[in-house]
Amino acid sequence: MSGWKRLIYSLIPLLVLVGAGEGGLRMAGWPQKDSSRSFTHNEVYPLVDPSLRLQAFPHKETGSSFRVSTDANSLRAPLHPEEKPEGAFRIMTLGCSTTFGWGVDDEQTYPARLEAILKEQGHSVEVINAGQPGYTSFQGLWLWDHSLNRYHPDLVIFGYVVQDARKVAYSDRSQAVLQQNAEFLKEHFLYNSRLYLFFMNTYKGWRIASKDKEAQVYRVPGDEYSENIRSFQAKTKENGAKMMLFGYPLEREGYTKEHRGILHAAAEVLDLPIYDPQPEFEQLTSQQTLYFPQDRGHANAEGNAEIAKGMAQYLVANKIVP
Repeated sequence: MSGWKRLIYSLIPLLVLVGAGEGGLRMAGWPQKDSSRSFTHNEVYPLVDPSLRLQAFPHKETGSSFRVSTDANSLRAPLHPEEKPEGAFRIMTLGCSTTFGWGVDDEQTYPARLEAILKEQGHSVEVINAGQPGYTSFQGLWLWDHSLNRYHPDLVIFGYVVQDARKVAYSDRSQAVLQQNAEFLKEHFLYNSRLYLFFMNTYKGWRIASKDKEAQVYRVPGDEYSENIRSFQAKTKENGAKMMLFGYPLEREGYTKEHRGILHAAAEVLDLPIYDPQPEFEQLTSQQTLYFPQDRGHANAEGNAEIAKGMAQYLVANKIVP
C-alpha cells in the first residue's frame, strides 16, 4: 500500500469523529439563537440613519437635543463625497459616539473642529468622521470593509478604546455568533463550525453559553483588541493610507486603563504614532467643564474643541499632515 493511501486510511477515524461531533452539536441545536440575551445593543452592526440633514437627536441625559447630518453611508458631518479631491489630504477618524460627537451639533464635533483648525492653518485637508455610536474595533473592521475603504483616506486615526473596554455579559464577537449574524458568519466561515465554537467556548473563555448571567467580559477582550489593531493597520496600508492611534480622553482614565495600555504597546510594537491626551485632560477637567455634567462619558462643545486643538498640534508637530 502506498504512503498516500496509508495516510488517507489513517485519517478516516479522525474524520468520522469530527463529523460525528459536528453533527451531534448541530442536532442538539447548540449554540441556540436567542434574542432575549443581554446584549449592549440589538444589532450587531448598528448604523445611524443615512442622508440626514440637521436631524434633531434627543440627549436624554441632558434633556436637550443636537443636530446631526449624515451622508449616504451614515457618516456624520463634515460631509464629503467618497471620491477624494485632487490635492486634498484626507483624514479619517474612527471611534464610537465620542468620535461621532454625541450631544453636540455637527460643527462642534472634534473631527469637524479638527478640519476647521487645520484649514485655518493653511493645510488642504478633509476630515471624514467615521465614528458610530456604540461601535468598538470589532464593528469598525466590518464598517471599513462595508464602506470606509471607498473614501481612500491618507491617514486613519484609530480611536477605539472607550467602548472596547466596557464590560458586558457577552463580547461583541460572541453576540455575532449567538445572533447568527449573516454578515459576520459570511466573512468568518470558521464560526459556522459547531466544533470550533465548542472549543472556543470551552478552552478560550468565550461566552457562547453562559450560566452565570452576572459574569462580565470586555466587549473586545485584550487579545482581540490587539488583533483588531493589527488588522486595521494591514487594511489601511493595503488601501494606501497610514494609521495612527488615538486614546480618546475621558475625565478619568478609569476602566479604560488596560485597553489604553494595549494601545500604547501596539504603538511601540507596530511603530505607529500615538496621541493620548488623557493625562492632560485629567488636569484640564479640574479647571474647566469639558464634559456634560449629566453625561460624563461625552465631551461637550468645549471638550471637543480642546481635543481637536491638541490633535492638530500633534499632527503638525510630527509632520503627519502636509
